[in-house]
Amino acid sequence: MSLLLILAVVLLVAYLTINWFKDQPKTPLPPGPSFLECLQITWRMLRKNDTHLIAEDLRKRYGEIFNIRLFSSNLVFLNSSRLMRKLFASGQYRDVTNDRPWTFFGEHICYDCRMMVSRNYNQMFVKVRKLIHGTIKLYGDGIKVFEDMVNGEIKILQKELENSTLRASFDLDNALKVSLIRVIHIFLTNERPTDSKECKYICETIVNYDHSDNEMYNSFLLNTCPWVRFLPGRGRQLYKGALEARDRLINLYRNPSIAKRMESSGGGLLGKLLNEAEHDKDIDETTIKGVLVDMVSAGYLTTKGALSGFFLLMLYYPEIQRRIQEEIDDNIGGDREPSLDDRSVMHYTNAAILECLRFTSHVPIGIPHVARVEIDVEGMRIPANTTMLTNYWSANRSDEYWDKPNVFTPERFLDGDGKLLPSEHILRSQLILFGVGRRQCVGESFAKSRIFLYVTSLLQKFDFLPGDNELAPLDSTTWKADTVMQPDFLNCIVRMR
Repeated sequence: MSLLLILAVVLLVAYLTINWFKDQPKTPLPPGPSFLECLQITWRMLRKNDTHLIAEDLRKRYGEIFNIRLFSSNLVFLNSSRLMRKLFASGQYRDVTNDRPWTFFGEHICYDCRMMVSRNYNQMFVKVRKLIHGTIKLYGDGIKVFEDMVNGEIKILQKELENSTLRASFDLDNALKVSLIRVIHIFLTNERPTDSKECKYICETIVNYDHSDNEMYNSFLLNTCPWVRFLPGRGRQLYKGALEARDRLINLYRNPSIAKRMESSGGGLLGKLLNEAEHDKDIDETTIKGVLVDMVSAGYLTTKGALSGFFLLMLYYPEIQRRIQEEIDDNIGGDREPSLDDRSVMHYTNAAILECLRFTSHVPIGIPHVARVEIDVEGMRIPANTTMLTNYWSANRSDEYWDKPNVFTPERFLDGDGKLLPSEHILRSQLILFGVGRRQCVGESFAKSRIFLYVTSLLQKFDFLPGDNELAPLDSTTWKADTVMQPDFLNCIVRMR
């Protein structure tokens, strides 16, 4: 080891030590690990990206809130829905806690933080959010339009499942992937893919982007050491791969052919954005690109992870699958298409979906918030510009809040009469799936509605059995630690009911 390298290490340690001990505040920071342990945690994050597992270990030691000192910065974890709602939704804090911190992903992939996911909470954020809500139209007459779109794609999926009933192994994961991507494509363009070749290209483009996006966003290395993108190695590969995948996705939807059709038809989210851009200078090309990339990520990957996790659970719990089918038979029957209107009577099915989302917690850590100013919360100080992470994993799976959290139990969301607990019930309030407050997921209703229609439509017609297929582990702590976690594979036998 050269003398210069040794000197650099000594100076770095001295700098970190000084920053750690200087200017101790009168009001304490949230509790957290020692200086040395913070360095060890940082090293583990650089190597493994398993932030949710680190956070769960630290929650057991420090409770609802703790702080990791990363170099001269603070990283505060919120581990209960109570604190998340207090800091992000209450009038006391929400005006100063709903911005986004700087991230490498936001600056270099999200068009300098022009995507919804990385944009600060401001007037432009509210404007674009309203545009997206207007396209989703999950109210009034728009519900019928939405159902027709999704049910049309579900029928195509059902036909594929019918043709697979003699197989000893069917790749349900891939079938769900293709179907959900087709729905997203229609949502963006108001057009169905014209043929199998076009559908294949769309699927490859979106899957490639989501894979690169997932890895890039979750890269603690690039967020901590952005200069590694210039050096040979993993950081540079992630950066170049994410840029290429993003640009390919943009070219798919902003090529001259599609752009011309969207401008004239005004169909889908893309057409609505283009029409709005004609009389609103704030809706520029970069904003349109950012929203497109946002909706592909949020609209596909999270729903795909939820449905893959749900049907894996059905393979492990056939008795729960049968009970859902009985509820479908009793309330919908075997011939009529399920409708969103059926949700009000499908208590057990809704409970099973909620329990699946809690049990898998496939989005373990929320998108970070940043404190715009210094705030005091329950006798602890959170300095200005502190990054705050919502630890959904612990909030949804801790035995401090849940009875037997590692057991899949839909009944926990039912009352004594077998009815779904109301949303204001303490147990439902503890469950946070799509964020909270002003940054709550813009596509929450879109996602919940698709999940319900896919679950009821497929279980109405088919049994899903493991057969001789190897099943992916049910324990989601073994799944790849990505921004959105999901089973590595989902192979099964499909039988007509």
